[in-house]
Amino acid sequence: MFKHKYLFLVSVLAINCYVPVSQADEYVDNVSHKFYRGFGNLFTGIGEVPKNIVNATNKTNPVIGFTGGLVMGTVDTLARTATGIFDIVTSPIPTKSLIQPEYVWSNFNENTTYGYDHE
Repeated sequence: MFKHKYLFLVSVLAINCYVPVSQADEYVDNVSHKFYRGFGNLFTGIGEVPKNIVNATNKTNPVIGFTGGLVMGTVDTLARTATGIFDIVTSPIPTKSLIQPEYVWSNFNENTTYGYDHE
């Protein structure tokens, strides 16, 4: 009796796990990209502080740029780190990046934005 239950369970799992090879490769690429993106954002989020200081200083003066950039950099660091954790935890579900640019070093002059409505 128990032997048949295990056989049934294994066959159901095997049927549900079937994915065509073309889709499986794309899925693995998307999952691994999301995991690496999350890992990168988790450990390099601190780069938002100097990025925001430089960007704010270029737009205003050094005093306001440093203080405003420090505050915005701290907020963006926390958000990028949280986004990294979110990407790692949900990496089996491939989605677009929640943060733009995807990595802090991608476009250093661009301000960080959040949401799925990016290009």
